[in-house]
Amino acid sequence: MNTNIEENLKESGIHVSTTAGYSMYPMLRNRRDRVIIRPVGEKKLRRYDLPLYKRPSGQYVLHRIVGVRKDHYLIRGDNTYVLEHVPFDWVLGYVTEFYREDRHVLSTSRWYRFYACMWHVFYPVRWFVHKAKSFARLVVRKIRGRK
Repeated sequence: MNTNIEENLKESGIHVSTTAGYSMYPMLRNRRDRVIIRPVGEKKLRRYDLPLYKRPSGQYVLHRIVGVRKDHYLIRGDNTYVLEHVPFDWVLGYVTEFYREDRHVLSTSRWYRFYACMWHVFYPVRWFVHKAKSFARLVVRKIRGRK
């Protein structure tokens, strides 16, 4: 995503970008899928929306809302295991639709909402598998180190 994001959102009310990174995989693929981002304005986002926010470091991040609190969102990437507390004022916009190759997906579609819900519901299973794989790799490294 480029540095004209905030300008685009203010001036034209839309920003179109190719995604970068693996934190939202498998839904959004690195440098292959395009997202349409619109400003949030006074709208309060809800669970499973995809906000674009800017960290104090200046880094732009696009992750999924997994919870809404009084003064912040709980946000996590689909392919990450860290929960972030993101104040409302960090959020610049949100994904209203995206393109995966030739397929156009609206963030309000039933298919998308079902996918997001299921991905969130199965998070504990995905977390367990991730930890088991990490543990297995550690054990293999230790065994190889003894020989």
